[in-house]
Amino acid sequence: MRYLTMSVLGVFGCLAVGCTDGSTGQPTPGSGGKSEPGTGGSSASGGSGQASGGATQSGGTTGNGSGGTSSSGGTTGSGSGGIEASGGTVGSGGETGSGGTAVASGGVVGSGGTAVASGGTAGPGGKGGGGVVASGGTTGSGGTSAGGSSGGTARSGPFKILMLTSTLEFTHDSIPTCTTMLQDLGKASAPERATIAGLAADSTWTVDPISSDTKSANYFSEVTADNLKAHELFYSNNPTGKVFTNAPSGASKKQIFVDFINNGGSWAGQHSASDFENNGSWSWFQDNVDGGWFTDHDDPTTNGSVKWTADGMNHAILKGLTSPWSTQDEWYVMNKDIASVKGFQVIANVTVSNTRFSGKETRPAVWIKENDKGGRSFYTIRGHNKSVYAEAEFRQLMLRGILWAVHRLPGGN
Repeated sequence: MRYLTMSVLGVFGCLAVGCTDGSTGQPTPGSGGKSEPGTGGSSASGGSGQASGGATQSGGTTGNGSGGTSSSGGTTGSGSGGIEASGGTVGSGGETGSGGTAVASGGVVGSGGTAVASGGTAGPGGKGGGGVVASGGTTGSGGTSAGGSSGGTARSGPFKILMLTSTLEFTHDSIPTCTTMLQDLGKASAPERATIAGLAADSTWTVDPISSDTKSANYFSEVTADNLKAHELFYSNNPTGKVFTNAPSGASKKQIFVDFINNGGSWAGQHSASDFENNGSWSWFQDNVDGGWFTDHDDPTTNGSVKWTADGMNHAILKGLTSPWSTQDEWYVMNKDIASVKGFQVIANVTVSNTRFSGKETRPAVWIKENDKGGRSFYTIRGHNKSVYAEAEFRQLMLRGILWAVHRLPGGN
C-alpha cells in the first residue's frame, strides 16, 4: 500500500509540475539552473536539501523518508537527481534535511543553486551542512555572510578584529602604538566616541593579534576559515612583504581570506598595509581590497594638507572632521591612480607642495570600497610616525573608518 500511495502521489506531482522531458518524468531546469545528478534528489550548493528518495508533492511538501520538509509554497526538483529550476522560490522558514541550507522568506534559488536571501534571514533550523545567508547577502557553496547582515544594512553589538602585524621587509616602530590606539578606540569609554551622534553604546570591539613570529611552529595558524568567521574585521597594522604568499600553506590561507571578503567580511589598514604582496604576487588583493601598492614616499616629516574630495565631503566617515587638515607624514605614492580602480572611492586627497615627485603634488590619502556582499575596505596612507597615532583628527578618522567598515557608523548605511 505504501508503494502504491507513493506512485499515485508521483503521478499527481508530475501532472501538477508538468513533465517536460517526455522520457524520465523529471522537470527540466529553468535557464541558468545547473542540473547535476544527485543521489536521492539532493540539491546543488546552497540549495534546499530533499528527503532521500522522497517524492515532492505539489505545494512543496517533500515525501516521507530521511530529510526535512519544505514550507507551503516552496517548489523543488523531484526524484533522483532533481535540481531546482532557476528562480524556484522557497517558502518562508523552509526547513531542510541533513546537509541542507534554509533560505529565508523571499529568498530564491538562483542559477547554479546559489542561495540568495532577498532581505531575509534564515528561519529556525535553517543552518545545515552549509552556511546561513544573511540579510541581503549571497553565499557560495557553504558560505556564511559575516556579521549577520550585508548590503548596507546597519549592524549592532560588539565585534572582534583580527590584526596582522607581520613584517617580512621594513618594520615600523609605530606598530605597537597603533595596536594600543586600536585597543583604546574599541572601548566604550573612548572619548572619541562621544563626538559621533547616535553611536550605539555597544558598538565596541576587541583586538586579537596574529602572531608575527615567523619562526614559530604555529605561525599563521590563526588564519582559518572558522577563526575569520568569528571576526568581522581583518586589520592590517603596517605589515610588509609577501606575508600570505610566504606563510605556511600560503595558497590555502589566501583562499580563506578571499572567501572571508567575498562572503561579507571587512578589511581596514593604514600606511604600509599597501606595502604588502606587491608587484603582482597577489593581484586579487589589490583589485578587491586595497586598490594598489606603495611604490615610493616623501620624507617622514613632510608637510601635507589633507582635504575631502567631492565624494567624501558628505561621507559619514569624515562628518565633523577638519578639512583642510594640515599635518606631517611619510606620504605614499601608489602604483596606480586609485580613483580609476573599479569599485574604489577616494574620499580624501593630500596636497604635498614640496614633494620630490613631479606631477604627484595631489594624490589620494583615504579611500574605501564596498562589494556586493556588504564587505567593506577602509584605508589611509597615513601612519608612519608614532606621533600620528596621538593626533585627535587621525584617531577620529580611524574610529569612524573602522565603524563604517563593519556597518556600525551612524549614517554610514
